[in-house]
Amino acid sequence: MESQTSERQDHLASLLMQHRTALYSYILSCVCRHADAEDILQTVLVAIIESGDSLQEKSEFLPWAFEVARRRILNHFSRSKRELPVDPGLIARLAEAAGRLEEAQPTSPYRTALLACLDRLPDPSRQVIKMRYDGSKSGVADVASKINRSVSATYSLIKRIKVILRECVERRLRTEEAP
Repeated sequence: MESQTSERQDHLASLLMQHRTALYSYILSCVCRHADAEDILQTVLVAIIESGDSLQEKSEFLPWAFEVARRRILNHFSRSKRELPVDPGLIARLAEAAGRLEEAQPTSPYRTALLACLDRLPDPSRQVIKMRYDGSKSGVADVASKINRSVSATYSLIKRIKVILRECVERRLRTEEAP
């Protein structure tokens, strides 16, 4: 049961990494302040990970994620007591348009290769990369304390993992280009 939960969370984390830019762009277009967009994005990421069991299919992820973001944006405006810069209906239409745009854009071969290589990493290495590049402002020192290593050892570990990822991506891209 616990391994299924871990696999589900890893799958959601992968989808979040894949669509993070689209979610952030959508949120920023609604709130217009980078600091607010970052805060809202963090609450969206947490909400998605916590309620990931309600997601049935991968194809439903993006519309579902935009709906979570839309609700967090509306909560943000109601809590901040600021006037909405746009009406909630427009926010919903923006989410739909952003979803269609994200789905219409083909995934770059580099991104596809990187996601596949991330999936092939051993779990501890993948977790270190997720901690380091999760979109938060935490640095290597925070990762080092979480994995009980020195900062310099953590820098070295991250560097080795990045080399492994780069080589894996290059191999994948070369094999795709070969006739």
